[in-house]
Amino acid sequence: MIQLLLGALTALVVAILVWPLLRRARAVPTRAAFDMEIYRDQLAEIARDQERGTVTPEEARAARAEIGRRMLALADEAPASAPAGGGRTRFVAVALAVAIPVAALAVYGRFGSPALPGMPLAERRAVEPSGGMPDRQLAAFARAMLERVERNPQDLEAWVRLAQASAAMNLPEQALNAWRRADAISGGQPEIAGLLGETAVAVANGQVTPEAEAAFARVLSADPGDPRARYYAGLAHAQAGERADAVRIWFDLIAASPPDSPWLATVREAMERTAREARIDTRQMRASAKNPPAVVRLGSPRVGSSDADPLTTLPEADRMAAIRGMVDGLAARLETQPDDLDGWRRLARSRKVLGEPDKALAAHARAAAIAPDNIEVLTDYAGALLDLHDSDRPLDPAARAAMANLLAKSPNEGVALWLLGQDEALAGKDMAATALWQRLLGLLPADSPARADLAARIAKLKGGN
Repeated sequence: MIQLLLGALTALVVAILVWPLLRRARAVPTRAAFDMEIYRDQLAEIARDQERGTVTPEEARAARAEIGRRMLALADEAPASAPAGGGRTRFVAVALAVAIPVAALAVYGRFGSPALPGMPLAERRAVEPSGGMPDRQLAAFARAMLERVERNPQDLEAWVRLAQASAAMNLPEQALNAWRRADAISGGQPEIAGLLGETAVAVANGQVTPEAEAAFARVLSADPGDPRARYYAGLAHAQAGERADAVRIWFDLIAASPPDSPWLATVREAMERTAREARIDTRQMRASAKNPPAVVRLGSPRVGSSDADPLTTLPEADRMAAIRGMVDGLAARLETQPDDLDGWRRLARSRKVLGEPDKALAAHARAAAIAPDNIEVLTDYAGALLDLHDSDRPLDPAARAAMANLLAKSPNEGVALWLLGQDEALAGKDMAATALWQRLLGLLPADSPARADLAARIAKLKGGN
């Protein structure tokens, strides 16, 4: 039935296209015909001018004679009209209009699948593998990996590639089986164990299964700070009804992560949602000075074990000593890897939480030296400078250059305006200091206590000029 309907529609469209071509072509006026009409209008205009008396009879006769001469010459050059097109042109157009749909139907009848039912893209991909690369290439690649593992079941690389291809083809169960084999062959490599756990969660529709839990436990055993494993550790707690433990794990993960970490939004959303369900005030957690910096916390206390985090069982003095030892270990590693920007920033935050502002400032300075154009890094450095800055001593050259660079990139950065203004005042450059502090004054709220103090300083500078 549908074929008959489509055929009728095609025939109707062809008829609509062909009908104008079958009609007899009308004559199309030529350029000579248009010119002849213009000359006739000119003759009529001469007659009207003669009746109004704007031209003499002799002028009218001369003008009519000239126009008549041109009309005779035009009549000799070309016919009054020309045909719009010949029969041969109509024949070619009609033949193409009929031949093209007929050829299309013939090709589809030979190579198409008119009996194939409609199927959404997602369902087609489940039947016919697809992914980032063209479907056929990806399917061929997966088949090649299957052949490799059949020939050599211990081919770790082939199992990994097969798992990746299966995931790209939206076949999570096949990917999970491949990751299981890869995990067994690799001897429990943390990266493969993490991918196994993540795929197991996907197959279980977001539930952290015992298999996934065990896989993430092995990851945390090798790297207690692994962010993916720590996130799923918290998720396992939340799904088990242990919301307070989940919030604590995610809170520590957020604190340990660099500000630009791509996973922060996901972790923060999960933490805030779970905290609301458990009626936990995360603001009090942030304000609590007893919480150690998350960068030095161990991983999940639940995944793979029922034991608590070993640090939480230590006396306060021993726990802080252990934390300082780990922070010192991070500092020692950074001396051998001095270009690790995120490492220096984590070290700076940890030092500040431990009450070591001078060491935090030194870490911020190292970060600023690595990324002198990063506004966020420079802003953190400015805050550390403000915490320790001696108003009677000028900034060191490196700090001054960093603040000047920050101000050039962020002209309304208040801390940089204050520090550089103070530096200029110490150098006796009252006009430069006044200009910087005037800009800062315009940024301060009218009821700010600092505004009155700054205005008094500016007045004092102006009085000394």
